[in-house]
Amino acid sequence: MKFGGTSVASHDAVMSLVGIVKRLREKRPVLVVSAVSGVTEALLALPRATEKELGKQIAAIRKTHLKLVQELFKDKRARAEVMDYVDEQLKKVRTLSRKENVFPKDKDELVSYGEVMSSFMISRVLRSHKIAAEQIVATHMIVTDDAFTQAEFLPNETRKKTRDILYPLIEQKVVPVITGFIGATEDGRVTTLGRGGSDYSASIIGHCLDSDEVQIWTDVDGVFTADPRVVKNAVLIPEISYKEASEMASFGAKVLHPRTIKPAIEKKIPIRVVNTFNTECPGTLISSHHTGVGLKAIAFKRNVILINIYSNAMLFSRGFLARVFGIFAQQHISIDLVSVSEVSISVTLDNSGQLDSAIEQLKEFSTVSVYRDGFGVVSLIGEKILSRPGLMSDVFSLFQKNRVHLQMISMGASDINVSLVIPSPDIVLAVTLIHNHFLGADNAPENATRLKE
Repeated sequence: MKFGGTSVASHDAVMSLVGIVKRLREKRPVLVVSAVSGVTEALLALPRATEKELGKQIAAIRKTHLKLVQELFKDKRARAEVMDYVDEQLKKVRTLSRKENVFPKDKDELVSYGEVMSSFMISRVLRSHKIAAEQIVATHMIVTDDAFTQAEFLPNETRKKTRDILYPLIEQKVVPVITGFIGATEDGRVTTLGRGGSDYSASIIGHCLDSDEVQIWTDVDGVFTADPRVVKNAVLIPEISYKEASEMASFGAKVLHPRTIKPAIEKKIPIRVVNTFNTECPGTLISSHHTGVGLKAIAFKRNVILINIYSNAMLFSRGFLARVFGIFAQQHISIDLVSVSEVSISVTLDNSGQLDSAIEQLKEFSTVSVYRDGFGVVSLIGEKILSRPGLMSDVFSLFQKNRVHLQMISMGASDINVSLVIPSPDIVLAVTLIHNHFLGADNAPENATRLKE
């Protein structure tokens, strides 16, 4: 059970967490917790602060935890224990923040203290409610490569350590409270799994323990047909497939971390997305079950990098594509979408990596246009999405009537995703138009649940 930042950020949220653990105690829950909401960003800002600002910013982080501790613990001795622990961690934070050069490995160590503090606090809250609990710092358990800030776990090493540490606690009916988001290299250097990586931590641990289910407890009811903050009539989807959830996460849906699904798929462990603040709602189940064909949801990214690469020859020469993609791979640039015509390639990127270097190499044999801002991606997602006759012609008609300029189309080879690159200012309009036309009141997926007023 993973509890996100908002699920550990207030008295009511933590009390809900305690109630959930009590209710599911017989299922032998294992908890993964994020840093208290806002603390990760505060920690990342510290290396840029002046000495005077640093003191104020660390004091603000302490105040956030102190307020929570005062609300959560009636016993003065318990309050003192938690705050002594917080103060001990913040001393380490101050030392790290003052390093002359802060490298990615230092940032990973610095930001890890958010989860370290929250996991200790939650373990002590559970104890105060007569639930045996133990804090586990994941650096002793999740073994990763040394790709700092975006580390990948090593399955065999992680599985052995996870089982060695957690099985004895579970057998004794002790609830482990594990730091999300972080791990460590084989030689003990702290790493992070990427932003939102606590979801990934939970999936990794579920994978290692052969869990019955991985639950992602957050502040929304589950997975919706679109972002309900953007599309007011979006509806909750009770069940979607692993593939659909993976595509949604990769193309902008913020409910899950993009890498969360993979470890669960390998062991066919269902993932349930549920709301800490609405425990009566069953949420969304993500599993291997087939849930029907056609458009299920719309995801979007507001800002992507668009690159057009034109062959200097009239036609692609042999090896042209391999050369282009080889340069991106060499510069550690991940490509999201690709569209190929007879003489050009268009790609979108989520992050720039070593983009300038890649562009220089591409210009040696092609003409390159780079748009670093101004475009976004709208993705239509669902199993066998193109089985609906006239899907794309309807989209083109909607865009034409409402003057939405379509820059690029990319269709997934697995027939589960159609992505449209359009100007960023038109993203909300495009998502709303497509949702209302295909997934509105009369066309919502058969298993969708409408939100209560």
